[in-house]
Amino acid sequence: MSLENVAVVLSRPKLSENIGTAARAAANMGLGRLIVVQPFRLEEEIMMAAATRAGQELIRTLTVFDDFDQALAGFHFVVGTTARRGSKRGPFHTPRQAAPGLIQAARENRVALVFGAERSGLTTDELRRCQTVVCIPTASASTSSLNLAQAVLVLGYELLLARNQAPPERLEYKPAPVSELQDMYDHFQRTMVRIGFLPEDNTEHWLMSFKRLFNRTGLTHGDCNLVRGMCRQIDWAVDHGRPTHSNEDEP
Repeated sequence: MSLENVAVVLSRPKLSENIGTAARAAANMGLGRLIVVQPFRLEEEIMMAAATRAGQELIRTLTVFDDFDQALAGFHFVVGTTARRGSKRGPFHTPRQAAPGLIQAARENRVALVFGAERSGLTTDELRRCQTVVCIPTASASTSSLNLAQAVLVLGYELLLARNQAPPERLEYKPAPVSELQDMYDHFQRTMVRIGFLPEDNTEHWLMSFKRLFNRTGLTHGDCNLVRGMCRQIDWAVDHGRPTHSNEDEP
């Protein structure tokens, strides 16, 4: 299989040449698409930095988004990368640990590899939009920061190795796209706050426990409908004081 279903997403990059060198690295590893979210600027240096014909082709076909969630809406699996190991940002995987599962997913689904701005990386809120978080090992904490092209190359290389080592098995389910997952999480969060199960303050932090649970199992379109149907039933009971046995909300 090829890696055409794997896209590189750069969030808030500052320098055009970094976009170009990331495109070259992605092309070296056979990754199929480049997406940029809120770039500081796009200048002529971007094509020169891409250097190779394949890298320049990724630049010519790159897509620019103003909104992070919109950029990820069409993907089924989203992988965030970080060098900062805060307690609210994991759990963390190395590229080698994550690669076999991503190759399996990329057989029939769109996978996004997301990289943050050069100085600050991905925010905690952006990482919470990802199903898997990857941290590239380095010699020490003081040398943990990689430039964009290096990070893209390392992760792409591990995917290439995993693809070549064994033919990927088909997933046993069709995952729901990220946009549908996010709508489900938003509905679930509102309902859990209404009944007092989640606190109104710092709700997203407590919601992460549920996201980790769901990410371990993987959710289909039907699963999302089931969770949202449950939330609608809870909302109805809160509003009316008793449950209803109507089947209108069943998926």
